[in-house]
Amino acid sequence: MTQRSSIPLVTLNDKQYSVQVEAEDDHYLSFSLDIERAQDSGPPTFCKDLLCSDTEIIVLDSIKSGIGRTLQSDFCANIIEPIFKELQVPTRIYRTKSSDSVGQFASTFKTTASTAIFIFLSGDTTISEFLNCLDQTPTTANNSQKSPALWFLPLPFGTANAWATSLGIKSPVAAFGQLLQNELSPQSFPLYKASFPNANEVVFFIIFSIGFHANLLHLCKEERFHNIGVEKFRIAAQEILQTYQLDYPLHIPSESSPLHFAYFTLINTPFLEKTYMPSPSSDPLKSQLHLLGYLTSFDKTDLVEKIMRGYRNKAQDDISRDGVIYRPLEDDFDIFFGQTPDTAPSTGFEICCDGHLLNMPDLQPEGKEFDGKVNIKFLKQYSAFDLKVLVPKI
Repeated sequence: MTQRSSIPLVTLNDKQYSVQVEAEDDHYLSFSLDIERAQDSGPPTFCKDLLCSDTEIIVLDSIKSGIGRTLQSDFCANIIEPIFKELQVPTRIYRTKSSDSVGQFASTFKTTASTAIFIFLSGDTTISEFLNCLDQTPTTANNSQKSPALWFLPLPFGTANAWATSLGIKSPVAAFGQLLQNELSPQSFPLYKASFPNANEVVFFIIFSIGFHANLLHLCKEERFHNIGVEKFRIAAQEILQTYQLDYPLHIPSESSPLHFAYFTLINTPFLEKTYMPSPSSDPLKSQLHLLGYLTSFDKTDLVEKIMRGYRNKAQDDISRDGVIYRPLEDDFDIFFGQTPDTAPSTGFEICCDGHLLNMPDLQPEGKEFDGKVNIKFLKQYSAFDLKVLVPKI
């Protein structure tokens, strides 16, 4: 069923700017900008700081994210560009053209402004790709020049939108309005790095997984699941439960022998989807990972019940119980695969790291025996920029 709503954006020069939204089952069908004469003589709500010559605004539109874009649902073309033009806010627009567009843009990104505001119209993976390709040379203490500030505003246009949801950003229209009205504040956010035997590294800020979650994301990459939306997760999950062994021995911190997991994650956000909260004690702004694992001692019915509990969890719920490993980690550590490729199927080595899909046998030095070690590092400093995320003011 189609839902229609009108969401106010900003008031300026006796004009009220609003967005007319059409949506169906959490999919946006259309956005249109509505301009009317303001009904009262209250103060303007537009934040003039956006006009500051020392602030640059960049919009990165990942046009294939979620279910893609149509002429009617193009939020950048229908809302962002005309409103910034109307308000005379200089803006740089970047739309992806290929799968490596984000990485190419990030690797060459430079700004002369003291603050660059990045508005992401995307899902989590696009932001992860941007971070991993950003200039990683940190500013040294001896360098007197202050690092340029990069402020991220994630507008949820992906499939899962774990980061935006966990930060309290549920509606892209409402969050964009909060930006215009100076109702967002920049906050530091933690980053982590997974390092593999062949020296490959992935920086992440949401989740590192082995087992069911990683299997699910790998399977959903198959062409048959393209453009289905969140329904693809349900279909793929059923297939995994019916056909995968789901027994992954792993050596983890504080355990002397390997534990056998069906589901293993290192998670930084409480939410993985808009209504799915598997890690109720996680805080996306705190440098702390939660190890969440379900042991293979569960039969498939019990495993499904534990996984589905995420749709019922409330913030700070205690989910620890028999067969559920749930503990905070706050310093660097290693994990080890307890099996080798000659004794287990390839699905036993699948990894998902913020949407980056990896397989442990592919991450080995050439000509060496299999090394199952993954090092997880809590990053104290990362990139040549001062990174922050814009979140709703409390």
